[in-house]
Amino acid sequence: MTTLSLLKYIGGYLEVVLSGYAPERFLNLCGNHNILIWNLRKEEDVYRFFISIRAFWSIRPFVSKTGCRIRILRKIGFPFWMNRYRKRKCFLMGVILAAGLVWFLSRFLWNVEVDGNSSVTTETVLTFLDEEDSGYGDRIRTIDCEQLERDLRAQFPEIIWASVQIYGTKMTVLIKENLVQQEAMEELPYEASDLIAEEDATVESIITRNGTPLVKNGDAVKAGDILVSGRIDLTNDSGERYAYEYCNADADIYLLTEYPYHDKFSLAHEEKRMTGAEKKRYSIDFFGKIITLPALSGEFECADKTTDYKQLCLHGDFYLPLGIYSSTLKEYRTEQEIYTKEQAEAVATENFNIYLSHLAEKNIQILEKNVIIDMDDKNCIMEGIIKVRTKAALRHETEQLTAPDTEDTEEGLVLNELE
Repeated sequence: MTTLSLLKYIGGYLEVVLSGYAPERFLNLCGNHNILIWNLRKEEDVYRFFISIRAFWSIRPFVSKTGCRIRILRKIGFPFWMNRYRKRKCFLMGVILAAGLVWFLSRFLWNVEVDGNSSVTTETVLTFLDEEDSGYGDRIRTIDCEQLERDLRAQFPEIIWASVQIYGTKMTVLIKENLVQQEAMEELPYEASDLIAEEDATVESIITRNGTPLVKNGDAVKAGDILVSGRIDLTNDSGERYAYEYCNADADIYLLTEYPYHDKFSLAHEEKRMTGAEKKRYSIDFFGKIITLPALSGEFECADKTTDYKQLCLHGDFYLPLGIYSSTLKEYRTEQEIYTKEQAEAVATENFNIYLSHLAEKNIQILEKNVIIDMDDKNCIMEGIIKVRTKAALRHETEQLTAPDTEDTEEGLVLNELE
């Protein structure tokens, strides 16, 4: 409802039908005297339109002058509604108080939606908004959306763009993140650091951008070995070392290694069987406080629980601090069963695929899989070797050495003289 529509409703208006000898002359008189009519439409020999109560009383001379007739079809608006319920004073008082309460609650924020975030969790954003007094239950007029956008970008480096908008009693926070994490852009905790091997492996390839490489293609390395040092030796023309420079080593190092895989589980297991019985549980969210309503029946011994939440919304984005949690409990019983060979192989394969997906999430490339499934009377065992390619990225602070004594070298004497 727009502001103009609301004002019309509060003042009251009528839907009328105009008929007679010269209705067009009547309409011209209304226009000349700035009398507002709207939704004017012609239906056969009559005109139908809306007009306010005050304007209706002022057009009576025009009706007599033009010889027209006007008939009221509907009475719309708050004055007529009040007249209809004038004898129900308590009801009217309740309506007025409810309207006042709704108006008061409309001054506050009762719903916050965060969208577009990935690395920064919704809970983290909501906590930040609460700390800035711009979250659930805070007064809308004190919230500066543009300042919040700047604060979000300053507080969370991952966020490269943020938009904060308020409609009604709802705030929407839209976020875009920089999901590409480049090591060169990260702030390293060391003044100088080495790249080291995280596990035993063989160097497949190495491209050094900064630092001193200590291994080459085909070298076998142990866990903890330095691959690229953050210490650079400075030598003179004679090849003698006279000083060191330090940096954060930077290189693309790919290692080949093998991961042993072992998964063992019992063929005996508990199977969940749904009974079909269901129960409902309800809780009320009142100004952020959860009030659990008492249950009318007992609880299931074993049940799956799903919960839906519905917040009271009068219209569009006009939310109120009242909501209902509806929980559905579905009863089940557990029965002891034994996996068949096919079922056990399917479970083992699923577990193996989950393990491989975890490796892929760590940017570990799978080159070869050599695994077998074996079963005895009680267990299913899946084991083998997985050959992978990994990128070395583990860092360790570089040990800083004292510069060698250069006084006895020819280059060292030259340097001392220059000093």
